[in-house]
Amino acid sequence: MTPRLRAALSATLGALLLAACGTGAGDGSAASSAGSPPTGPADERSAPAQPADPGTPTSAEPSPSTEATSPSTSPSTAPEGPPFGPPGDAQDARPSGEWDLQLEDVRLGDHDGFDRMVLEFSGTGTPGWGVNHVERARAEGSGEAVALGGDRVLNVSASGTGLPEEGSFEVPRRLGPAGDIADVHVIGWSEGYTQVLVGLEGDERPFRVFGLADPPRLVVDVLDVSD
Repeated sequence: MTPRLRAALSATLGALLLAACGTGAGDGSAASSAGSPPTGPADERSAPAQPADPGTPTSAEPSPSTEATSPSTSPSTAPEGPPFGPPGDAQDARPSGEWDLQLEDVRLGDHDGFDRMVLEFSGTGTPGWGVNHVERARAEGSGEAVALGGDRVLNVSASGTGLPEEGSFEVPRRLGPAGDIADVHVIGWSEGYTQVLVGLEGDERPFRVFGLADPPRLVVDVLDVSD
């Protein structure tokens, strides 16, 4: 082999050895990079979500409503009143405020266990009353006898009422029957009092009387003893 050919072969072998060493270093670096786990913010994003504490309520759960369990405050169509008194006892109370009440309506109702009469007024005061059983139906002031249905007479006198004005409840007027209330005769006004005569079926029975506000009302309940 000539010296020139020997030199060419040596140069070629050296170049091949250098290329092989460079390629091996590149593969080892790439393998090391591929086998290392990612670090930094990528770890937080890819971390599995932890289950919520079952004892801690979430905002998705509706909170219990206090309104759903609260008792209703709306007014009843048949409000409760005081206990019923003995049949023969009279009941009375004084009015309060100005004596300016105007009778606007009289209503009757047959309720479970009792019959009801409601006198509704307009004005700033609250009504008083005197209610009792009487032997005969007579108009206060004139003393005239009044024809009234039923076996017993309950006299209702509402106090605190003013001289009737235009547009108030027209009197005299008859109403009924309703339950054991056989007949009602609204007599009218006399010297600050509005009289109503109530004819009842059967014997004298317990009754109760009470007032309500907004609007002013006088309630008379008569116990139903026929049940």
